[in-house]
Order: sequence, then C-alpha cells, then structure tokens
Amino acid sequence: MVATKSKSRSTSLSQGSELRLRVIASRENRTVANVMENAVRVFTLLPKDLRDRLVEITAEDKTAGPRLEEMSRRVLFELARLRYEQASAAMAASENALVDEKMLADDEMIIVSSPVV
Repeated sequence: MVATKSKSRSTSLSQGSELRLRVIASRENRTVANVMENAVRVFTLLPKDLRDRLVEITAEDKTAGPRLEEMSRRVLFELARLRYEQASAAMAASENALVDEKMLADDEMIIVSSPVV
C-alpha cells in the first residue's frame, strides 16, 4: 500500500451546509473531516455533466431534497438490479446450480400453498 501525503484545505460553508455536515458526521460516527474528504472524492469522480446537474438541482433548497431522494432511489434500484443479474449469472454458471427450465420459461409464477393442517 502506498502512503499518500494529506494536504489541509480551508473552506467556508453556509450555516445549512455546516449543519448538514455535522449531523451526517454525528449520525455516522465519523469526523467532519472524513465526511468532507469522502464527499470531495465522490463528487470529483463523477462526470462533469452529472456534477453540473447535481449542483443545479441543489440550487433550489425547497425542491432539492425530494428531487435528490428520487434520483437516489432510482440509482439504488438500478444498482440492486445489476447486482441481482450478476449473482443470477454467477449462480447459473456454477457447478451446483439447479435451474428449473420450466420456471425460467414461465412469464409468471403461480404459487399454490397447501392448507396448514
């Protein structure tokens, strides 16, 4: 592992941003510096078009929260779907996979439960 040299930076935050930063740090049991470092790392790795769009969305404080929540929900759904597809493909490719070909061919699965006696 290569050790990287840290460099201190100074920034000014609005009261709202400072409060959100401290709340997140406290809630996640992290330091304010750690939250800021992670935020900068993630933000700077995003494509410029996406960064610009996110900044534009957050300009309107009243609608930013719900809009970002909806975007997050969609992104997390897509990530979960991709993970499911990868896991399904890995399971199907494994030697121990028992794939029911009829179930794969069905558009819908009908589950019939037997009554509890």
